[in-house]
Amino acid sequence: MGNKFNGFPGMNGGNFNNILKQAQKMQEEILQEQETVSSQVFEASVGGGAVTVKVGGDKQIKEIKFQKDAVDPEDIEMLQDLVMSAVNEAMRKVDEALNSKMGKYNIPGLF
Repeated sequence: MGNKFNGFPGMNGGNFNNILKQAQKMQEEILQEQETVSSQVFEASVGGGAVTVKVGGDKQIKEIKFQKDAVDPEDIEMLQDLVMSAVNEAMRKVDEALNSKMGKYNIPGLF
């Protein structure tokens, strides 16, 4: 019994096996790149350092720090905006790192 791909034009068993090996290698490389980014910590600071956020490459918040003068009971909205801006900036840095690592694979719809 021959290879089931022998009947397809241009798809002999050897070529298909090579394509499969290349795909498996690419999958391993992608997983390694994702692990590299996941192990990193990304930091963003806003308001002149009033709020600093650290986010892991896995998009989990690791730390939020406030300077004492950032906490004004009369202006909670400003603190909320600063926290939101710092978190969004840190997440943007994670996305940028992922896109930088994964963009070389150019697989539409993957990332």
